[in-house]
Amino acid sequence: MRCANPGNNIPHRLNQTRAFFLLVPNRIWVKVSNRSGIPITEEDLQHPGGFWYWVWRHNVPVTIVEGVKKAGALLTPGYAAIAIPGVNAGYRTPQDEYGNAIGKPNLIPDLKHFATEGRQVNICFDSDTKPETVQRVRTAISRMGRLLVNEGCSLRVIDLPFGEEKGVDDFIVAKGKEAFDALYNTAVALELWEIKLFTLLTYPPAMSATGYAYALNQRFLGQLLVPEGEKLIILKAPKGSGKTQWLSTEVAKAHDQGRRVLIITHRIQLGEALCDRFGVNYVTEVRTNETGTLLGYGVCVDSLHQESQARFNPNDWSNDVIIIAESKFPT
Repeated sequence: MRCANPGNNIPHRLNQTRAFFLLVPNRIWVKVSNRSGIPITEEDLQHPGGFWYWVWRHNVPVTIVEGVKKAGALLTPGYAAIAIPGVNAGYRTPQDEYGNAIGKPNLIPDLKHFATEGRQVNICFDSDTKPETVQRVRTAISRMGRLLVNEGCSLRVIDLPFGEEKGVDDFIVAKGKEAFDALYNTAVALELWEIKLFTLLTYPPAMSATGYAYALNQRFLGQLLVPEGEKLIILKAPKGSGKTQWLSTEVAKAHDQGRRVLIITHRIQLGEALCDRFGVNYVTEVRTNETGTLLGYGVCVDSLHQESQARFNPNDWSNDVIIIAESKFPT
């Protein structure tokens, strides 16, 4: 693939990180024009900057991806896509000779050139299942996104779903152009995307043979087969489906293994009822009951600190079982 120079007024420096701008034939240019609703003038066609001058001049929406293959995959169906060599390559933080930051992050010149007032910019980076990679990508999106917003751009984030297709190129091949169109049309603003992160799990769910998180089509939960070694289990089911009965079995298993159980609720009455069902003392009973905290105890979330009557210390529960009742998780 060959790359184009999007403009002559972008400063160049040796060894400076560059963005990639693929040379776009007229048939693809027309696709981008039709999708964006921005016409191509005779002046645009005659300008030596060609397609990318037209994108810059008319504030055509752009999508930033990592890698030229991804840019090519988006340009083909009519999306103006700019490639950078990595998720952190869109911005730089000034450093001294020892590698210490000596200034605020700033966009690389190639991206700053296109960060014009009112332009819609989308970020579509690869998806990954490794928690450390997920966090690194999210941090890069937030940092680069904030810099683009500060320049006056309207920033949206396109999240690729977890799956075998990590990049947008593989996603389009596997799912089709229409599937990406749907993701593009439902992309959310940076602010909403950052808020959404607080409701998401860091780890993807354990997958069954069907490729989906465990789902049942029956009235009662029965004996769920929980994968060995899983540390976090989220159980979502309607009232009366047997959640408490299943948890009672898990509490009994924990006690057989010599592990205590901490039951956390948002209501005292709920906590007392669950403790009675599980055979565990509520926090108000530990000083008067002979078993004390031997089997664990139940507590309201407001008492999870050392100044409460629970004298709660999170380090005391490192190898035990914790049950958080009636939590709110996204659908």
